[in-house]
Amino acid sequence: MISEREAAKYPFLDDAVALVDTLGLTLEDLADPGYARVLDRAENRVSQAILSGEATAELGDTLSELLSFPVANMFVTALGEDFLFRRYALSEAVRAQGLLRGESDVRLAKIARLEFDWDLKLMEELMDGIYYKFELRFKDYLMDAAAFREPKWKLVNRMMRNGYVSLTKPEVCRLLQEEIQRQIIGQVSKRRRLDVPEATQGRVDNLRKILDENRSRLTGGELPSDVLMEGFPPCIRHAFEGLTAGKRLSHMERFALTSFLINVEMEIEDIVSLFMSVTDFDEGFTRYQIEHIAGLRGGRTKYTPPTCSTLRTHSVCYNPDRLCEHVKHPLNYYRIKVRDHQREQEAEQAE
Repeated sequence: MISEREAAKYPFLDDAVALVDTLGLTLEDLADPGYARVLDRAENRVSQAILSGEATAELGDTLSELLSFPVANMFVTALGEDFLFRRYALSEAVRAQGLLRGESDVRLAKIARLEFDWDLKLMEELMDGIYYKFELRFKDYLMDAAAFREPKWKLVNRMMRNGYVSLTKPEVCRLLQEEIQRQIIGQVSKRRRLDVPEATQGRVDNLRKILDENRSRLTGGELPSDVLMEGFPPCIRHAFEGLTAGKRLSHMERFALTSFLINVEMEIEDIVSLFMSVTDFDEGFTRYQIEHIAGLRGGRTKYTPPTCSTLRTHSVCYNPDRLCEHVKHPLNYYRIKVRDHQREQEAEQAE
C-alpha cells in the first residue's frame, strides 16, 4: 500500500485514490470544523491555479494535502468552466512534475509503467553530450510529444533504437506532466453540474469571484484598446482563451489565431506575450514564426487567416453563431462586429 506522504505528493495515482476511499470521507463530513484545513487547502489549490497557474506542494500536513485534492476537484467541477478545467489541470500537473524530478529513476519508471502503461526502460548512455537515462516505446512517446512545438521533440530529431526513443530524466518528467494534465481534465470535466454541500458553497462562491476578477487578465480582456475582443468570431475566441489557459493548440488553430491577430493589427510583442502561457515556450522560435506569418521574414508574405470552410475542414470551427452563417471569413466577421460596435458608441454619444 502506498504511504500517506507518497499519496499526498501524487493524489491522482490509483493507490492514492484507493487510500482516500479507505478513509471514508463523505461530502457531509466536510461540514465538520475538523476538516477546515482540508477545505482551506482545497480552496488554495484552486486559487493558485487561477492566479499563478501552478499549485505548490505543501507536504507539512500530508493528510490535508491528500484530501484537499478531491475536494479541489469538486470545487472546479462545480464552477463548470472549460477555461478553469484546463488551467487547474495544468497547475496540478506542473506541481507534480516538480516533485517527479526529485524521484529516483526506478520510482519514476514505476509510476510511468503502472499508472500510464508506458513501455519505459532504464538505461545510462552519454550521446552527443546528453546523458540519457530512459528509453520509451515510440508509440507512447508520440502520444504526448506530438503536441509539443519545439523542434527537439520532433521524432526525426530524437535518438531512437529498435523502436525506443532515448530520453533524459527531465524529458520523462515533462512527458508525464502531459499525461497527468490529461487525466485531471478528465476527472474535473466529467460532470457539468454538481451540487456542493451548503457548508462549502461559500468557498465556491469565493473562487468564482477570484476567477471573475482575473478573467480579463487571463483570457486577454486587457487587449490593446484598438483590438476589439468582442469582435472575435467564436473559433478565434475559443483558440484565444484556450491558449491563455495553457491549452496546446493544433497547428491550424495556432496559425488561424496568429494570422487573425496580426490582421487586426495587434502588435507583434503582444502576440508573443500570449504564447508565454504555454509550457516549453521558446521566445526566439515563437517570435520567428509570428514574424514569418506577419510577412517580416522569409518570403515577406503577410498571411491572412484560413477561410471558414477551411477551418471547418480542420475541425477548428467552434460553436458558430448566427453571424457565422452569413460570413465566409473570420476577418469579415470581425469587421462587421467592429462596425456594429462603432455604431452603438455613436448612438450612445448622440443620446
